[in-house]
Amino acid sequence: MKTIAIVCEYNPFHSGHEYHIKKIREYFGDDAAVVAVMSGNYTQRGEVAIVNKHVRAKCALLGGCDLVLELPFPYSSSCAEIFASAAIHIIDSLGICDYVSFGSECGDIEALARLAAVTATDEFNIAYREIAEDKTLAYPKICELAHRKIAKDAPNITFTPNNILAIEYLKALAAFGSSVKPHTVLRSGAGYSDTAVTPSHHPSAMAVRALIKDGADSLPLPDYCTAELIAAKEKGDMPCDVSRLSTAIISKLRLNLPPSSEEYFDAGNGLYNRLYNASLEASDIKSLTELTESKGYTNARIRRALLNSFIGVTSSDVKALPEYTQILAMNRKGMLLMKNARKSSRITVLTKPSATDTLTELGIKQKSLSDIADQVYELTKPEPKSAKDVFRFSPFII
Repeated sequence: MKTIAIVCEYNPFHSGHEYHIKKIREYFGDDAAVVAVMSGNYTQRGEVAIVNKHVRAKCALLGGCDLVLELPFPYSSSCAEIFASAAIHIIDSLGICDYVSFGSECGDIEALARLAAVTATDEFNIAYREIAEDKTLAYPKICELAHRKIAKDAPNITFTPNNILAIEYLKALAAFGSSVKPHTVLRSGAGYSDTAVTPSHHPSAMAVRALIKDGADSLPLPDYCTAELIAAKEKGDMPCDVSRLSTAIISKLRLNLPPSSEEYFDAGNGLYNRLYNASLEASDIKSLTELTESKGYTNARIRRALLNSFIGVTSSDVKALPEYTQILAMNRKGMLLMKNARKSSRITVLTKPSATDTLTELGIKQKSLSDIADQVYELTKPEPKSAKDVFRFSPFII
C-alpha cells in the first residue's frame, strides 16, 4: 500500500478535488492511502476560508481522503514558496508518505522538475531581481521572462497558479533531500480564476465561493459537501468574510504609525506605509485594498500584509518551519497511518488543540500564534462565536 500526500485548501471541497483523489487511486491502486495537508482557517492568497477547517476536513474525508492534517497559520496564508515549503516539511517529517501528488496545468512531472531546477539557481534569482525592477510586471510574468533569459531550451510551461505551486513543491523536496517522490495530475475543468460554472466542467473553488456569498440555492458540489455547508450556514458559521473585521483592521492601522511596521511579514518595502495612509481614507477592507493596490503590490500581497500586520506575524515567525501539525479528520485507514506516524514523525502531531505538552518552546509559540488567528476567525462568521470555541473540538472520525 502506497501513502500519497496532497497539499490542499479545499475551500470548499468540490468535484475537481474528488477527481484528483480518484486519479491518485487509479494510478497507485485502490488500496492507496491519501493524506491531506490542508490549510487551516486562512488560505494562501491571504483570505479567510469560506467555512472553518473542521467542516472542510469532514468533506475531504467523505470525499476520499483517509487522514486530514492542518497546515497552520501563518504558513497557510503565505506566499507560494513558504506555503509549499511548510507543507512539504510536514509531509516529509511524518515519515509515512511515499509520494506527494498535486494538480498542475502542465501535467508533466519531468518538465516541471526541469523548470524547478532552473528556478532554484543563482542565475535565475539574479535575472528575477533585474527584471523585477520593472514594477509594472506581475510575479508570473517576471518568472517567465527570467526563465527565458537563462534557459533557452527550457520546456514551454506557463507560470500559472498551480504550476507555480508545483514548482515550489519540487524545489522544497529537493531542498530537504526528501525521499518523498512527486506526482502530478493534469488539472481538469475550470481554471483557477474562472468564475463561470457549467455542468460539464469541474468548477473553480473561486466560482463556488462566489455562489455561496451570493446566496445561491443550488451549488455545483458533491451532495455530502452541500449538506455540510447548509448545516454550517444554518448555525451561522458560513459564509465567513474578512470584511467583518474592517473596523478592527482599519482601527489598528490608524493606531500604529509606519515606523514600527517593518517587522510585519510581507508588509515591508513601503507597503505598510501605503496601508497606513490608505486607512486614513478607507471605510472598509475593500476600499482599503483598492486604495493601496498598485502595479508593484498585488491584491494577494496586500491581503497577506493586512492579515500579518493585524495579527502580528513577523518575518521570524515564518522563517522557522512548523514544528507541529494537528489532526482534523481520519478514518480507520487514517488511524493506522497515525499509529505509524507516531513512531516515525519528527514533528508533533496534535490530536486536540489543548494537548500541547509535547511541543517544543518554538512549537508552543507557533501554536499560540495560530490559535490567536483562529480566535479572530470566529469574528468573521455571520454569527460571531466565542474565542473559546477554538479549543472545543476533537478530530472528525469515521
